[in-house]
Amino acid sequence: MNLPSESLNDDFKPWESEKHFWIGVGEVAILEFIPWALAKWFRTWEDPADNWANVSSDTWWRNLQSGFEYDGDNFLTNNFSHPYHGALFFNAGRANGYNFWESTAFSLTGSAIWEHFGETFRPSFNDWIYTGVGGANLGEILYRLSSMITDNRASGSERVWSEIWGSLLNPVRGFNRAISGEMGQNFDNPEWSRPEDFLITFDGGTRSIDKDGDEKYTSKEVEGLFTMNLAYGNRFKAKKPFDFFGFEFAIASNKPHFTTMNSTGYLFGWELEKNKHRFDVSLDFNFNDLIKEEISATDTTYKGFLFGSTQIFPHLLSSFPIGEKTNLVTRFGINGMMMAATPNDYYVDVEGRTNDFGPGVGTRIYAAIQNGIWNYVSVLYYGAWLWTQSQPDNSKHHIHFLILEAQYPLTKYFSIGFSTGVYWRNSYYDAYSGIINGVEYIREPSEVSKRHPVGRLFFRTAILDL
Repeated sequence: MNLPSESLNDDFKPWESEKHFWIGVGEVAILEFIPWALAKWFRTWEDPADNWANVSSDTWWRNLQSGFEYDGDNFLTNNFSHPYHGALFFNAGRANGYNFWESTAFSLTGSAIWEHFGETFRPSFNDWIYTGVGGANLGEILYRLSSMITDNRASGSERVWSEIWGSLLNPVRGFNRAISGEMGQNFDNPEWSRPEDFLITFDGGTRSIDKDGDEKYTSKEVEGLFTMNLAYGNRFKAKKPFDFFGFEFAIASNKPHFTTMNSTGYLFGWELEKNKHRFDVSLDFNFNDLIKEEISATDTTYKGFLFGSTQIFPHLLSSFPIGEKTNLVTRFGINGMMMAATPNDYYVDVEGRTNDFGPGVGTRIYAAIQNGIWNYVSVLYYGAWLWTQSQPDNSKHHIHFLILEAQYPLTKYFSIGFSTGVYWRNSYYDAYSGIINGVEYIREPSEVSKRHPVGRLFFRTAILDL
Protein backbone atom coordinates (compact mmCIF):
# COMPACT_ATOMS: atom_id res chain seq x y z
CA MET A 1 0.00 0.00 0.00
CA ASN A 2 1.32 3.46 -0.91
CA LEU A 3 0.91 6.07 1.81
CA PRO A 4 -0.71 9.44 0.98
CA SER A 5 1.53 12.48 0.65
CA GLU A 6 0.51 13.88 4.04
CA SER A 7 1.81 10.70 5.74
CA LEU A 8 5.31 10.99 4.27
CA ASN A 9 8.29 12.23 6.28
CA ASP A 10 9.14 15.48 4.51
CA ASP A 11 12.02 16.17 6.93
CA PHE A 12 13.87 12.95 6.11
CA LYS A 13 17.01 13.51 4.05
CA PRO A 14 17.69 10.58 1.67
CA TRP A 15 21.13 9.00 2.02
CA GLU A 16 22.04 9.57 -1.62
CA SER A 17 21.26 13.29 -1.46
CA GLU A 18 24.75 13.82 0.00
CA LYS A 19 28.16 12.36 -0.80
CA HIS A 20 29.64 9.91 1.71
CA PHE A 21 33.24 9.47 0.61
CA TRP A 22 34.60 7.48 3.54
CA ILE A 23 31.64 5.11 3.58
CA GLY A 24 32.26 4.49 -0.13
CA VAL A 25 35.97 3.89 0.48
CA GLY A 26 35.14 1.50 3.32
CA GLU A 27 32.75 -0.44 1.09
CA VAL A 28 35.39 -0.73 -1.62
CA ALA A 29 37.74 -2.15 1.03
CA ILE A 30 35.09 -4.69 2.09
CA LEU A 31 34.50 -5.68 -1.54
CA GLU A 32 38.25 -6.20 -1.94
CA PHE A 33 38.52 -8.22 1.27
CA ILE A 34 35.64 -10.69 0.83
CA PRO A 35 36.83 -12.51 -2.34
CA TRP A 36 40.43 -12.37 -1.12
CA ALA A 37 39.53 -13.91 2.26
CA LEU A 38 37.39 -16.63 0.64
CA ALA A 39 40.30 -17.64 -1.58
CA LYS A 40 42.92 -17.48 1.16
CA TRP A 41 41.15 -19.22 4.03
CA PHE A 42 38.11 -21.08 2.72
CA ARG A 43 39.04 -22.43 -0.71
CA THR A 44 40.74 -25.83 -0.87
CA TRP A 45 43.90 -25.79 -2.99
CA GLU A 46 45.45 -29.00 -4.31
CA ASP A 47 48.78 -27.22 -4.35
CA PRO A 48 49.03 -24.43 -1.73
CA ALA A 49 51.57 -22.72 -3.98
CA ASP A 50 48.73 -22.00 -6.41
CA ASN A 51 46.88 -19.85 -3.87
CA TRP A 52 46.92 -16.45 -5.55
CA ALA A 53 45.68 -14.81 -2.33
CA ASN A 54 49.04 -15.34 -0.57
CA VAL A 55 50.04 -11.75 -1.19
CA SER A 56 52.85 -9.93 0.59
CA SER A 57 54.83 -6.73 0.33
CA ASP A 58 57.12 -8.58 -2.09
CA THR A 59 54.24 -9.46 -4.48
CA TRP A 60 52.87 -5.93 -4.21
CA TRP A 61 56.23 -4.39 -5.14
CA ARG A 62 56.73 -6.90 -7.97
CA ASN A 63 53.28 -6.11 -9.40
CA LEU A 64 53.92 -2.38 -9.24
CA GLN A 65 57.23 -2.82 -11.03
CA SER A 66 56.19 -5.37 -13.67
CA GLY A 67 53.09 -3.58 -14.99
CA PHE A 68 50.09 -4.97 -16.85
CA GLU A 69 49.71 -8.21 -18.80
CA TYR A 70 46.76 -10.22 -20.19
CA ASP A 71 45.59 -13.07 -17.95
CA GLY A 72 44.57 -16.66 -18.66
CA ASP A 73 41.09 -16.73 -17.06
CA ASN A 74 38.26 -18.32 -18.99
CA PHE A 75 35.59 -16.39 -20.87
CA LEU A 76 32.92 -16.54 -18.13
CA THR A 77 35.28 -15.22 -15.47
CA ASN A 78 36.60 -12.38 -17.61
CA ASN A 79 33.32 -11.35 -19.22
CA PHE A 80 30.85 -11.82 -16.37
CA SER A 81 32.45 -12.30 -12.95
CA HIS A 82 34.81 -9.35 -13.30
CA PRO A 83 32.15 -6.91 -14.60
CA TYR A 84 29.85 -7.90 -11.73
CA HIS A 85 32.63 -7.25 -9.22
CA GLY A 86 33.13 -3.91 -10.93
CA ALA A 87 29.40 -3.16 -10.64
CA LEU A 88 29.71 -3.54 -6.86
CA PHE A 89 32.72 -1.18 -6.79
CA PHE A 90 30.75 1.26 -8.94
CA ASN A 91 27.82 1.25 -6.52
CA ALA A 92 30.13 1.94 -3.60
CA GLY A 93 30.19 5.36 -5.21
CA ARG A 94 26.75 5.55 -6.82
CA ALA A 95 24.85 4.48 -3.69
CA ASN A 96 26.80 7.03 -1.65
CA GLY A 97 25.69 10.14 -3.52
CA TYR A 98 28.10 10.21 -6.47
CA ASN A 99 27.01 10.58 -10.09
CA PHE A 100 27.74 8.16 -12.93
CA TRP A 101 31.10 9.62 -13.94
CA GLU A 102 32.35 9.93 -10.37
CA SER A 103 31.22 6.38 -9.61
CA THR A 104 33.14 5.09 -12.62
CA ALA A 105 36.27 6.28 -10.81
CA PHE A 106 35.29 3.95 -7.95
CA SER A 107 35.07 0.92 -10.25
CA LEU A 108 38.33 1.74 -12.05
CA THR A 109 40.16 2.40 -8.77
CA GLY A 110 38.71 -0.66 -7.05
CA SER A 111 39.80 -2.81 -9.96
CA ALA A 112 43.32 -1.31 -10.02
CA ILE A 113 43.73 -1.95 -6.29
CA TRP A 114 42.65 -5.57 -6.71
CA GLU A 115 44.93 -6.15 -9.69
CA HIS A 116 48.02 -4.82 -7.91
CA PHE A 117 47.42 -5.89 -4.31
CA GLY A 118 44.72 -8.59 -4.21
CA GLU A 119 46.51 -11.32 -6.17
CA THR A 120 50.02 -12.68 -6.57
CA PHE A 121 49.55 -12.54 -10.35
CA ARG A 122 50.73 -9.58 -12.36
CA PRO A 123 47.98 -6.99 -12.87
CA SER A 124 45.77 -7.84 -15.84
CA PHE A 125 44.88 -5.11 -18.30
CA ASN A 126 41.82 -6.94 -19.63
CA ASP A 127 40.54 -7.37 -16.05
CA TRP A 128 40.97 -3.66 -15.38
CA ILE A 129 38.91 -2.73 -18.45
CA TYR A 130 36.20 -5.36 -17.95
CA THR A 131 35.92 -4.66 -14.22
CA GLY A 132 36.25 -0.88 -14.36
CA VAL A 133 34.35 0.02 -17.54
CA GLY A 134 32.13 -3.06 -17.90
CA GLY A 135 31.36 -2.67 -14.20
CA ALA A 136 30.18 0.91 -14.79
CA ASN A 137 27.77 -0.30 -17.48
CA LEU A 138 26.30 -3.10 -15.38
CA GLY A 139 26.51 -1.08 -12.17
CA GLU A 140 24.40 1.82 -13.45
CA ILE A 141 21.80 -0.61 -14.81
CA LEU A 142 21.55 -2.35 -11.43
CA TYR A 143 21.43 1.01 -9.64
CA ARG A 144 18.54 2.30 -11.72
CA LEU A 145 16.59 -0.96 -11.61
CA SER A 146 16.97 -1.26 -7.84
CA SER A 147 15.89 2.38 -7.45
CA MET A 148 12.85 1.67 -9.60
CA ILE A 149 11.86 -1.44 -7.64
CA THR A 150 12.36 0.07 -4.20
CA ASP A 151 9.24 2.05 -3.25
CA ASN A 152 9.82 4.56 -0.45
CA ARG A 153 6.08 5.31 -0.26
CA ALA A 154 5.05 1.69 0.27
CA SER A 155 4.34 0.04 3.62
CA GLY A 156 3.69 -3.42 4.98
CA SER A 157 4.59 -6.51 2.96
CA GLU A 158 4.76 -4.49 -0.25
CA ARG A 159 7.57 -2.40 1.24
CA VAL A 160 9.37 -5.48 2.58
CA TRP A 161 9.37 -7.20 -0.80
CA SER A 162 10.45 -4.05 -2.62
CA GLU A 163 13.44 -3.76 -0.27
CA ILE A 164 14.30 -7.45 -0.68
CA TRP A 165 14.22 -7.38 -4.48
CA GLY A 166 16.03 -4.05 -4.62
CA SER A 167 18.78 -5.36 -2.34
CA LEU A 168 19.18 -8.57 -4.34
CA LEU A 169 19.69 -6.51 -7.49
CA ASN A 170 22.04 -4.08 -5.79
CA PRO A 171 23.52 -5.38 -2.51
CA VAL A 172 25.62 -2.27 -1.92
CA ARG A 173 22.63 0.04 -2.19
CA GLY A 174 20.57 -2.31 -0.01
CA PHE A 175 23.30 -2.24 2.65
CA ASN A 176 23.34 1.57 2.61
CA ARG A 177 19.56 1.76 2.92
CA ALA A 178 19.78 -0.52 5.96
CA ILE A 179 22.53 1.37 7.81
CA SER A 180 21.01 4.79 7.02
CA GLY A 181 17.52 3.83 8.21
CA GLU A 182 15.91 4.41 4.80
CA MET A 183 14.30 0.96 4.88
CA GLY A 184 12.12 2.10 7.77
CA GLN A 185 11.22 5.56 6.46
CA ASN A 186 8.43 6.72 4.17
CA PHE A 187 9.35 9.56 1.83
CA ASP A 188 8.96 10.50 -1.81
CA ASN A 189 10.67 8.48 -4.52
CA PRO A 190 13.17 10.39 -6.67
CA GLU A 191 11.42 11.64 -9.80
CA TRP A 192 14.08 10.13 -12.08
CA SER A 193 13.60 6.65 -10.59
CA ARG A 194 10.28 6.16 -12.40
CA PRO A 195 10.96 6.42 -16.17
CA GLU A 196 8.13 7.43 -18.46
CA ASP A 197 8.95 4.52 -20.79
CA PHE A 198 9.75 1.03 -19.56
CA LEU A 199 9.24 -2.28 -21.35
CA ILE A 200 10.02 -5.88 -20.43
CA THR A 201 9.47 -8.70 -22.91
CA PHE A 202 10.04 -12.42 -22.50
CA ASP A 203 10.27 -14.89 -25.32
CA GLY A 204 10.67 -18.63 -25.54
CA GLY A 205 11.37 -20.84 -28.51
CA THR A 206 14.04 -22.80 -30.29
CA ARG A 207 17.41 -21.87 -31.76
CA SER A 208 19.32 -23.77 -34.43
CA ILE A 209 23.02 -23.11 -34.90
CA ASP A 210 25.78 -24.73 -36.92
CA LYS A 211 28.44 -25.84 -34.43
CA ASP A 212 31.56 -26.39 -36.52
CA GLY A 213 31.33 -23.37 -38.81
CA ASP A 214 33.11 -25.29 -41.57
CA GLU A 215 30.59 -24.36 -44.31
CA LYS A 216 29.51 -28.01 -44.62
CA TYR A 217 26.51 -27.30 -42.36
CA THR A 218 26.34 -30.88 -41.06
CA SER A 219 26.68 -30.18 -37.33
CA LYS A 220 23.40 -28.42 -36.57
CA GLU A 221 22.48 -28.08 -32.90
CA VAL A 222 18.88 -27.32 -31.86
CA GLU A 223 18.16 -26.02 -28.37
CA GLY A 224 15.50 -24.28 -26.35
CA LEU A 225 16.08 -20.59 -25.68
CA PHE A 226 14.51 -18.28 -23.09
CA THR A 227 15.24 -14.55 -23.47
CA MET A 228 14.43 -11.41 -21.49
CA ASN A 229 14.69 -7.98 -23.10
CA LEU A 230 14.39 -4.78 -21.13
CA ALA A 231 14.16 -1.20 -22.41
CA TYR A 232 14.42 1.61 -19.84
CA GLY A 233 13.61 5.14 -20.94
CA ASN A 234 13.37 6.69 -24.39
CA ARG A 235 16.37 6.94 -26.73
CA PHE A 236 15.14 10.25 -28.14
CA LYS A 237 14.66 11.89 -24.73
CA ALA A 238 17.84 10.81 -22.91
CA LYS A 239 19.87 13.61 -21.32
CA LYS A 240 21.96 12.01 -18.56
CA PRO A 241 24.01 8.79 -18.61
CA PHE A 242 21.73 5.76 -18.81
CA ASP A 243 18.50 7.76 -19.00
CA PHE A 244 18.03 5.13 -21.67
CA PHE A 245 19.45 1.63 -21.53
CA GLY A 246 18.68 -1.73 -23.07
CA PHE A 247 19.45 -5.10 -21.52
CA GLU A 248 19.22 -8.62 -22.99
CA PHE A 249 19.68 -11.86 -21.06
CA ALA A 250 19.26 -15.40 -22.44
CA ILE A 251 19.41 -18.95 -21.08
CA ALA A 252 19.69 -22.01 -23.35
CA SER A 253 18.70 -25.63 -22.75
CA ASN A 254 22.06 -26.87 -24.05
CA LYS A 255 25.45 -25.96 -22.66
CA PRO A 256 26.53 -23.30 -22.09
CA HIS A 257 23.21 -22.53 -20.37
CA PHE A 258 24.18 -18.90 -19.68
CA THR A 259 24.49 -17.87 -23.30
CA THR A 260 23.83 -14.12 -23.71
CA MET A 261 24.05 -10.89 -21.73
CA ASN A 262 24.18 -7.73 -23.84
CA SER A 263 23.54 -4.16 -22.74
CA THR A 264 23.73 -0.62 -24.05
CA GLY A 265 23.45 2.63 -22.13
CA TYR A 266 23.26 6.25 -23.31
CA LEU A 267 26.28 8.32 -22.21
CA PHE A 268 25.88 11.69 -23.91
CA GLY A 269 24.66 13.15 -27.18
CA TRP A 270 23.23 16.01 -29.17
CA GLU A 271 19.72 16.44 -30.54
CA LEU A 272 19.91 17.37 -34.23
CA GLU A 273 16.16 17.49 -34.90
CA LYS A 274 13.61 16.87 -32.15
CA ASN A 275 12.33 13.27 -32.09
CA LYS A 276 13.92 12.64 -35.50
CA HIS A 277 17.71 12.77 -35.49
CA ARG A 278 20.32 12.57 -32.73
CA PHE A 279 24.03 11.94 -32.50
CA ASP A 280 24.62 9.84 -29.40
CA VAL A 281 27.44 7.97 -27.72
CA SER A 282 26.58 4.84 -25.75
CA LEU A 283 28.54 2.47 -23.52
CA ASP A 284 27.92 -1.13 -24.60
CA PHE A 285 28.75 -4.51 -23.14
CA ASN A 286 28.52 -7.86 -24.96
CA PHE A 287 28.61 -11.43 -23.65
CA ASN A 288 27.79 -14.13 -26.21
CA ASP A 289 28.74 -17.75 -25.51
CA LEU A 290 26.66 -19.79 -27.94
CA ILE A 291 28.45 -23.13 -28.39
CA LYS A 292 30.13 -25.21 -25.71
CA GLU A 293 33.88 -25.32 -26.20
CA GLU A 294 35.21 -28.72 -27.22
CA ILE A 295 38.91 -29.47 -26.98
CA SER A 296 40.09 -32.84 -28.28
CA ALA A 297 42.55 -35.03 -26.42
CA THR A 298 45.00 -34.98 -29.32
CA ASP A 299 45.11 -31.30 -30.21
CA THR A 300 44.03 -27.89 -28.97
CA THR A 301 41.64 -26.90 -31.72
CA TYR A 302 38.89 -24.71 -30.31
CA LYS A 303 35.39 -25.52 -31.56
CA GLY A 304 33.28 -23.12 -29.57
CA PHE A 305 31.60 -19.85 -30.51
CA LEU A 306 32.02 -16.82 -28.27
CA PHE A 307 32.32 -13.07 -28.50
CA GLY A 308 32.57 -10.45 -25.78
CA SER A 309 33.39 -6.75 -25.68
CA THR A 310 33.35 -3.54 -23.70
CA GLN A 311 33.00 -0.63 -26.09
CA ILE A 312 31.74 2.82 -26.86
CA PHE A 313 29.33 3.29 -29.76
CA PRO A 314 29.15 6.79 -31.31
CA HIS A 315 26.22 6.71 -33.72
CA LEU A 316 23.56 8.59 -35.62
CA LEU A 317 20.05 7.73 -34.38
CA SER A 318 17.13 8.55 -36.69
CA SER A 319 13.38 7.99 -36.89
CA PHE A 320 11.48 8.32 -40.19
CA PRO A 321 7.66 8.22 -40.12
CA ILE A 322 6.24 5.79 -42.71
CA GLY A 323 2.68 5.65 -41.43
CA GLU A 324 0.33 7.09 -38.84
CA LYS A 325 1.93 5.11 -35.99
CA THR A 326 4.78 3.38 -37.81
CA ASN A 327 8.38 4.54 -38.02
CA LEU A 328 11.61 3.38 -39.58
CA VAL A 329 14.21 3.63 -36.81
CA THR A 330 17.89 3.46 -37.79
CA ARG A 331 21.25 3.52 -36.03
CA PHE A 332 24.57 3.82 -37.81
CA GLY A 333 27.89 4.17 -36.07
CA ILE A 334 31.34 2.98 -35.06
CA ASN A 335 32.16 0.10 -32.73
CA GLY A 336 35.04 1.39 -30.63
CA MET A 337 36.09 -1.65 -28.62
CA MET A 338 38.31 -0.95 -25.62
CA MET A 339 38.54 -4.70 -25.04
CA ALA A 340 37.10 -7.64 -26.97
CA ALA A 341 37.38 -11.42 -26.90
CA THR A 342 37.08 -13.88 -29.78
CA PRO A 343 38.22 -17.52 -30.14
CA ASN A 344 41.82 -18.46 -30.72
CA ASP A 345 41.62 -21.57 -32.88
CA TYR A 346 44.85 -23.14 -31.59
CA TYR A 347 45.77 -21.93 -28.11
CA VAL A 348 44.48 -23.12 -24.73
CA ASP A 349 45.93 -21.40 -21.66
CA VAL A 350 46.79 -23.53 -18.64
CA GLU A 351 44.26 -21.46 -16.66
CA GLY A 352 41.44 -22.08 -19.15
CA ARG A 353 41.50 -19.17 -21.61
CA THR A 354 40.66 -20.18 -25.18
CA ASN A 355 40.22 -16.70 -26.62
CA ASP A 356 42.32 -13.77 -27.79
CA PHE A 357 42.04 -10.30 -26.25
CA GLY A 358 42.55 -6.95 -27.83
CA PRO A 359 41.09 -3.61 -28.92
CA GLY A 360 39.07 -3.30 -32.09
CA VAL A 361 37.07 -1.06 -34.36
CA GLY A 362 34.25 -1.63 -36.82
CA THR A 363 30.82 -0.55 -38.00
CA ARG A 364 27.28 -1.23 -36.87
CA ILE A 365 24.10 -0.71 -38.90
CA TYR A 366 20.60 -1.27 -37.54
CA ALA A 367 17.18 -0.62 -39.04
CA ALA A 368 13.70 -1.56 -37.77
CA ILE A 369 10.10 -0.95 -38.81
CA GLN A 370 8.53 -0.07 -35.48
CA ASN A 371 4.90 0.25 -34.44
CA GLY A 372 4.24 0.86 -30.77
CA ILE A 373 6.21 -1.66 -28.71
CA TRP A 374 6.77 -4.05 -31.64
CA ASN A 375 9.51 -4.17 -34.25
CA TYR A 376 7.80 -5.82 -37.22
CA VAL A 377 11.06 -6.29 -39.12
CA SER A 378 14.62 -5.48 -38.06
CA VAL A 379 18.08 -6.05 -39.51
CA LEU A 380 21.43 -5.74 -37.74
CA TYR A 381 24.97 -5.82 -39.08
CA TYR A 382 27.84 -5.73 -36.59
CA GLY A 383 31.41 -5.79 -37.83
CA ALA A 384 34.78 -5.45 -36.13
CA TRP A 385 38.50 -5.82 -36.62
CA LEU A 386 40.24 -7.08 -33.48
CA TRP A 387 44.03 -6.92 -32.99
CA THR A 388 45.34 -9.50 -30.53
CA GLN A 389 47.35 -8.15 -27.60
CA SER A 390 47.21 -11.22 -25.34
CA GLN A 391 49.74 -14.01 -25.65
CA PRO A 392 50.20 -15.54 -28.17
CA ASP A 393 49.86 -12.31 -30.12
CA ASN A 394 50.68 -11.62 -33.79
CA SER A 395 47.15 -12.33 -34.97
CA LYS A 396 44.05 -10.39 -35.96
CA HIS A 397 40.39 -11.26 -36.42
CA HIS A 398 37.65 -9.90 -38.69
CA ILE A 399 34.24 -10.53 -37.11
CA HIS A 400 30.74 -10.15 -38.55
CA PHE A 401 27.18 -10.63 -37.28
CA LEU A 402 24.21 -10.30 -39.65
CA ILE A 403 20.73 -10.89 -38.18
CA LEU A 404 17.27 -10.47 -39.71
CA GLU A 405 14.24 -10.68 -37.39
CA ALA A 406 10.51 -10.46 -38.06
CA GLN A 407 7.54 -10.76 -35.73
CA TYR A 408 3.78 -10.46 -35.98
CA PRO A 409 1.72 -9.30 -32.98
CA LEU A 410 -1.31 -11.54 -32.43
CA THR A 411 -2.56 -9.32 -29.60
CA LYS A 412 -1.44 -6.08 -28.00
CA TYR A 413 1.03 -7.94 -25.80
CA PHE A 414 1.77 -11.22 -27.62
CA SER A 415 3.61 -11.95 -30.87
CA ILE A 416 5.20 -14.77 -32.83
CA GLY A 417 8.34 -14.40 -34.88
CA PHE A 418 11.54 -15.75 -36.32
CA SER A 419 15.11 -14.62 -36.84
CA THR A 420 17.81 -15.83 -39.16
CA GLY A 421 21.40 -14.81 -39.59
CA VAL A 422 25.03 -15.75 -39.68
CA TYR A 423 28.14 -15.17 -37.62
CA TRP A 424 31.36 -15.37 -39.57
CA ARG A 425 34.96 -14.87 -38.58
CA ASN A 426 38.19 -14.64 -40.53
CA SER A 427 41.28 -15.05 -38.35
CA TYR A 428 44.84 -14.42 -39.51
CA TYR A 429 47.68 -15.97 -37.50
CA ASP A 430 51.33 -15.06 -37.98
CA ALA A 431 54.11 -17.43 -36.96
CA TYR A 432 54.77 -17.46 -33.23
CA SER A 433 57.41 -19.03 -31.01
CA GLY A 434 57.79 -18.37 -27.30
CA ILE A 435 57.26 -19.42 -23.69
CA ILE A 436 53.80 -18.70 -22.23
CA ASN A 437 53.20 -19.47 -18.53
CA GLY A 438 56.23 -21.73 -18.54
CA VAL A 439 55.04 -23.74 -21.56
CA GLU A 440 56.69 -23.59 -24.98
CA TYR A 441 54.28 -22.60 -27.74
CA ILE A 442 55.00 -22.70 -31.48
CA ARG A 443 52.54 -21.69 -34.20
CA GLU A 444 52.82 -21.76 -37.96
CA PRO A 445 51.21 -18.96 -40.00
CA SER A 446 47.65 -19.74 -41.07
CA GLU A 447 44.22 -18.36 -41.90
CA VAL A 448 40.97 -19.71 -40.44
CA SER A 449 37.45 -19.00 -41.71
CA LYS A 450 34.31 -19.87 -39.73
CA ARG A 451 30.64 -19.57 -40.75
CA HIS A 452 27.89 -20.25 -38.20
CA PRO A 453 24.33 -19.89 -39.57
CA VAL A 454 21.79 -19.24 -36.79
CA GLY A 455 18.00 -19.56 -36.94
CA ARG A 456 15.32 -18.98 -34.34
CA LEU A 457 11.54 -19.37 -33.81
CA PHE A 458 9.91 -17.72 -30.81
CA PHE A 459 6.79 -16.59 -29.00
CA ARG A 460 7.16 -13.18 -27.33
CA THR A 461 5.08 -11.51 -24.65
CA ALA A 462 5.30 -8.03 -23.15
CA ILE A 463 4.64 -8.30 -19.42
CA LEU A 464 5.28 -4.70 -18.39
CA ASP A 465 4.74 -1.66 -20.58
CA LEU A 466 4.83 1.79 -18.97
